[in-house]
Amino acid sequence: MKNGERILYMISILLMAMAVAQAQIPNAGFETWSGGVPTGWITTNAGPIAPITQTSDAHSGSYALQGTTLAYLTINYPAEAYANFSVNARYGSFKGWYKYSPVGGDSLYIHAIFFKGTTGVAFAQFTTAASVTSYTQFSVPMTYVSSLVPDTAYVEILQIPYGSSYHAGTTFKIDDLSFGAATGVEGSSSSAPREFALSQNYPNPFNPATTISFTVPMQSQVSLKVYDCLGKEVGTLVSEELSAGTHTRVWNASHMPSGVYYCRLQSGVQTETKKLILVK
Repeated sequence: MKNGERILYMISILLMAMAVAQAQIPNAGFETWSGGVPTGWITTNAGPIAPITQTSDAHSGSYALQGTTLAYLTINYPAEAYANFSVNARYGSFKGWYKYSPVGGDSLYIHAIFFKGTTGVAFAQFTTAASVTSYTQFSVPMTYVSSLVPDTAYVEILQIPYGSSYHAGTTFKIDDLSFGAATGVEGSSSSAPREFALSQNYPNPFNPATTISFTVPMQSQVSLKVYDCLGKEVGTLVSEELSAGTHTRVWNASHMPSGVYYCRLQSGVQTETKKLILVK
């Protein structure tokens, strides 16, 4: 192979490697579709009900994803799409472009969660109830609750109703999702954290399960409980001695009604509380 050919070959390999490294979210521009759904994504479409559709009103390229709450018989069916895929870096942010036309105060909710195995590593969430008629970018930081490097990501796009029911006609358009530049690895998760902290649950709002992460600076007796808005205890997630480090628990609220709940972490005299929002 001549020098010039070798250089061109090396450049082509480098460009392919860069393309693979940048292909973070599957079909992030929603250019490819099969059977009425975007390739690599799962939707709430079922039979004659198709809240998720392809639209040519795109931010870039030829297509984007459109979601519309549909009235069918006596029920309003919301739009939802989600994807699970592999990642291998600690990305700094979650970004995308959207339009939104809400009815009755409904909200658009987009979130990303990183996992290492079954352990929650980071999350990002964007929500808005404001009408947006031209493509607008959202960009939210990934909040890390662990020093692990994630191996799996979950991205979800959905609607949150205002009140107890969804409103027919609420519509969103999404295009060009991406993660921001990767950040450095911050050491091993086995190292002891420097502070006592309860992270915001993710997703939030949620239905029916949500992940709660917390850190304790030393081995101690730990209590993690959930209360309703009247102060009644409705769930105990931790009541035991834990080692220093970051810990994760999942609260499945499938048996609970929609509403506001409070999660309280306690270790010795230290306490911290976060608000949880369950929307069914």
